[in-house]
Amino acid sequence: MIEGLRAFWRGLLGRCPHCGHGRIFRTFYTMVEGCAQCGRRYEGTGDQSTGAMGISLTLTLVFGFIGGVLVVVYLGDQLPLGMTILLVALSVFQAIMYRFSRGLWIGLLCVTGAMNEDEHRDEFYL
Repeated sequence: MIEGLRAFWRGLLGRCPHCGHGRIFRTFYTMVEGCAQCGRRYEGTGDQSTGAMGISLTLTLVFGFIGGVLVVVYLGDQLPLGMTILLVALSVFQAIMYRFSRGLWIGLLCVTGAMNEDEHRDEFYL
């Protein structure tokens, strides 16, 4: 269990969830193909980006709902202004959060062993 939490934390910080030494991202959004230290591949069949989008979208919806309730309660008389501010804040949150959710998803794939399945998937189709 400790190793699983460590893999999640490493992924969240943008480090290789397997070894903790290599980096997951080349730039803020661009991923490297694999770890330079242990050789673990990050990009597989495309499921990695779908799962990360799901995490990011879920968090944005939760914060959007909470923010919407707060805007209605506290800025009810200035609703258009409050909703505009909320929309801009959620857009910025979504853009920033995607990197962290992608790293978290790669950590989850490492813990569950799904990353290993992607590495061996090509062998079945030869």
